[in-house]
Amino acid sequence: MARTVRRIFLAMALALVCASCRVDVQIGVVMKEDGSGTVTVTAVADAEVVQQSPTLGTDLRFDDLQEAGWVVVGPGPTASGGIEVMMTHTFATPADATALLAQIGGEGGPFKGVTLDRTVVKRTTTYTLNGALQITGGLDAFSDADLVAAVGATPYASRLAGAGLQPADAIGITFSASLPGSIDNTTASVADQGLVWQVPFDGVPVDIATLSETEDRGNTWARPVARGARIGLIVWGVIALGFIIYVMWSRRRQRIENQPWY
Repeated sequence: MARTVRRIFLAMALALVCASCRVDVQIGVVMKEDGSGTVTVTAVADAEVVQQSPTLGTDLRFDDLQEAGWVVVGPGPTASGGIEVMMTHTFATPADATALLAQIGGEGGPFKGVTLDRTVVKRTTTYTLNGALQITGGLDAFSDADLVAAVGATPYASRLAGAGLQPADAIGITFSASLPGSIDNTTASVADQGLVWQVPFDGVPVDIATLSETEDRGNTWARPVARGARIGLIVWGVIALGFIIYVMWSRRRQRIENQPWY
């Protein structure tokens, strides 16, 4: 799987030799309260990239991803003339999510020691995300030994150097995470998709330490039900007392009415 993702990045790295080209990769993890969730990788190349490489959509192969359980949507056209591919994989536990993130990009990055965890202590459940985002070696981070051996060098590296461009000039990689509960601390920026970090290309690691918590307050529905039952009992008691008083008053009135006046 890691090799396929790296080759996707390399195929899209054609953007690096065209100053007006742009490729954006979004990697996101969404975790539910039980520790399950989904990892999603979305890559979008703009129209300039498609013009430079018209067969990009058909050149990409996803057989190994699909065999590994990933669901692939695309590649398909975007409204602006670019191309987009989305890959998703569900996970049952935080450990599964950790393994999936480790597969993306392989040892070259962008995830360095990234782990997810879920712990339960009494009524409090804690969710943690730790590790760093880091890309070292520039374009080499997305290559592999077989590919370099086949072409004799990292693809596009010489063209990149000749154009005087850096990877960050044309490629953007963001990582987002959505964890249950309230966020106690994080290094991320908060956006619509949750917590967001920008992956750097300068080799400097970005800490992504995050902690959130949920608290189980028991059967919260039972409290209003019990409260309603107490109120109902009081109301019923008042009605019953009123009925008893009414009956007693009626009988007393009947006795008075039935008494002779002489």
